Amino acid sequence: MANIRAFPDAVTTVDTAAQYELGTEWYMSAAEAEALDSTVAGPQLWVYVKATGGAFAEGNVIAFKLGTADFEGRLAATAAASKSLIGVAQHAIAENSFGWILRRGFGEVKGDSGGYSANTALIVGDAAGAAADLAAAIDGAAFAHATEAAAAEALGTCYINI
Repeated sequence: MANIRAFPDAVTTVDTAAQYELGTEWYMSAAEAEALDSTVAGPQLWVYVKATGGAFAEGNVIAFKLGTADFEGRLAATAAASKSLIGVAQHAIAENSFGWILRRGFGEVKGDSGGYSANTALIVGDAAGAAADLAAAIDGAAFAHATEAAAAEALGTCYINI
């Protein structure tokens, strides 16, 4: 059983043992989000997960671990379905550690080998845990809207909505 700590706890905190129930969500007001990152506008929704199958880096798109019914995450596989996604890491989380990832609100998303364009919807691209422009034929698969372009394997600001 997790040792449940009271909030407020920084959403950038990473733990080697679970401190909250996996799947716990934390709503952050616009003022709190801006205090954490002055480039952020608006509220955010975060979820507590365990990193499995590798470490998470800032901007990585995170999906549910295969074969689990809990909030254990892994890098989203190439062209992963949007319904398999949990959120986007906004800081490093070591493998088998616990931390918060962003489900909704403005944050950074890593581009795949081709990057992505500004003012476009995003899907999981050709690299695990990275994003690409949405092809017109894949309706409803988007998880974010890019507010700026990102070069290959670089970060760009997006509105994430998972």
